[in-house]
Amino acid sequence: MNLGKIFNIFKKGAKATSGQKGKKGGGMEWPAGLRIGIYGHANSGKTVYFTVLNEECKIAKDLQISVIDNATAGEFLSNYRMIWGLASGATGGGTVVDMRGDKKFPEPTISDKILKFNAILDHKKRVSVVTYDYSGRSVSIRERTEQTDKVIDFMSGCHGLLFFYDPKTLAAEMQSQEHVASFVSMLERLMPLNKRRLPIPIALVVTKADILPGFKGEEQIVLIRAEDESFVSEDFELFLDKVLTSNNIAANTVWAGTVREILIRLKDFLKVVTGRTLDFQIFFTSNTGEAPEKIGTDVGRSLYAPPAKIRPIGIREPFYWILKSIMRSRKISRMRAVARFITFVSIVWIILYSLPNLYHFKFLLSGAYKTESSILQAYKGNIYNTSVEERRKIVRAYDDYSRSWTVKWLYQPFQAPAERIKNSYSSLNVEAAATNLNQVIKNFTAIVSDTSAWPKVNPSDTQLIENERHKKLVEEFNGFHQGDETSILYKRSDRALNLWDMFKRAVAAPNDTTVWVTIQKQVQLDKDMYGNQMSAEEIDLGKALSKYKAKQIQIVTAQKAATELTGLIQEINSNPNGAFRLDTAVTLLRQTLANLDPAVDKTNIAMINRYLQAVARWNKRQQFTAKIEVLPEKAHLHIEVTENGKAPLWEEHNQISEGKEVPIYWKVGDNIHIAIDLKKQKCKWGKESSDRVVLKDKYSLFQMDGEVSFDNVGKKAGISFKPPLVEQLPVLK
Repeated sequence: MNLGKIFNIFKKGAKATSGQKGKKGGGMEWPAGLRIGIYGHANSGKTVYFTVLNEECKIAKDLQISVIDNATAGEFLSNYRMIWGLASGATGGGTVVDMRGDKKFPEPTISDKILKFNAILDHKKRVSVVTYDYSGRSVSIRERTEQTDKVIDFMSGCHGLLFFYDPKTLAAEMQSQEHVASFVSMLERLMPLNKRRLPIPIALVVTKADILPGFKGEEQIVLIRAEDESFVSEDFELFLDKVLTSNNIAANTVWAGTVREILIRLKDFLKVVTGRTLDFQIFFTSNTGEAPEKIGTDVGRSLYAPPAKIRPIGIREPFYWILKSIMRSRKISRMRAVARFITFVSIVWIILYSLPNLYHFKFLLSGAYKTESSILQAYKGNIYNTSVEERRKIVRAYDDYSRSWTVKWLYQPFQAPAERIKNSYSSLNVEAAATNLNQVIKNFTAIVSDTSAWPKVNPSDTQLIENERHKKLVEEFNGFHQGDETSILYKRSDRALNLWDMFKRAVAAPNDTTVWVTIQKQVQLDKDMYGNQMSAEEIDLGKALSKYKAKQIQIVTAQKAATELTGLIQEINSNPNGAFRLDTAVTLLRQTLANLDPAVDKTNIAMINRYLQAVARWNKRQQFTAKIEVLPEKAHLHIEVTENGKAPLWEEHNQISEGKEVPIYWKVGDNIHIAIDLKKQKCKWGKESSDRVVLKDKYSLFQMDGEVSFDNVGKKAGISFKPPLVEQLPVLK
């Protein structure tokens, strides 16, 4: 289906919703316009309502009605004269004047009449309205008339329905239930109960409200106020409860009772409506404003005459509401139609636009990319290490892509980049890669030539610290050190990486003369074997590495280290701090040891090694003797040593009192747990104590030496060691 046909379909739909050609029901043809149904039984006030509505709307601002056919005008005029008691008469001079006569309600409708008029809403919107007056017996469930099928057909195709309910039937329960059953039957024709939503606005109009207890007029016309519209979305029981407890109803107990009686009597009808639409309202109206005067009886009914003064109440409100609701519903319908059309066009556009894109990006272009990336991935993106056959494969992939009809017709801008990529692989120049590699080798030479640019030695573990410049250099060499191992780029980068590793070993161990000797031998070997393949940059690198004499560097370093050692010995031996003697001093001595010359400084080297060996013993658990010097009165301690982070088990059942000496088995890094039990504390061997202290320092044993505070109980304990810990520390001698 092309777009022209689609637009035609929506044009036809728009005409149908606007009612331009008239709307069919179940086979009958009705005049064009908005079809408003008044569904009511005999004596419910339909005919009088139409007449009074016409009069009321002549001076109203929100709703105006103008009759557009003679039949409707004649019907309204005839009924108006009867209700208001007017008749025409002639004077002697031939002048026609209105004359007062007896007021009476129109006779019960026997023949049906189509009423047509124009309605103007709020001085803005003009709509053509068609409604229908008929005998109330036509909707009775007890009998059928010649009009029954016609009434059903009209109502079934209405744009909105007003259900007229005569409250005089409240006293006759059977008659009231018959009317309700007829209402429900009509709703079922509009939308079966197994369907979710009612399709049109619906209102219940309780006529003759002037006879209802508690009804006082204008304020009670509309039952459900705007702020309470959500009530209609509930089920009947909840709807009933919310309506009766709303402020405007609950404030008048008599009126609340009347409303409750009517809603209960119409329960079956309301159960069908509530929960299925928000376009629902209940109105209380009076065509006369006062109770008519009873003037007699007829077969099956009483006869009434209009009151002396007719003051209609709420006549316009139901009709105005139903027209506004229909117009709002039509706007929503048009918006939905537009939304469906836009959705359909969007889906078609997405499909038409996406399929070529999907085919292009998912298959054509992606196929070329995958061929290229799968090959380059093996070489970490270095195209210079690829083989001739691999480059030909990439060229074929991009050539097939650029020749595709999809690319030629729809994605021409992609052809030029594809051709450039293809040409770059076709004319790949290995010499350009060699030039890049030479630049990396020059960067290596620059680092070797500047001792300040060398990797630094970490004094704590003698490991090298490489900065970003060093890491980038290795990364660039690795970019060439891939692919075909027989290629010239692979071999040259392999030699450079080998020299880099040897250079790092030499920097890390400056006192090892053999590393520099090995470097010099490797440089000479490379020159002898590959001299004809080496570039000028490689030769310069070899010269830079060979110029350093390891022995000279070692002598200078060793002399400086030996000079500084004397002061370091005094500094270490005079410091009583355990952390300094067992940690900081070790770092300083290892740095000095690395710089000493084994051939000259044998004595100093031996002294330092003895100190380091003595320190090493502290890393293994050994026994120390602790003495409890001071404790609070009648208090005792529990002490347990654990590895770092572990909880004590308190398995030793011993109480350490003041003056007692106890063995402590401890190594560097252990935690010491000390629990105190005061005089009145029941001893549970440390598991439940008056207070606890955990010494978590790496050198916690030295924290224990002296005074230990128990802050929670405000007590202290004095502890010493035999011999003192400072006397047990390693000494340089």
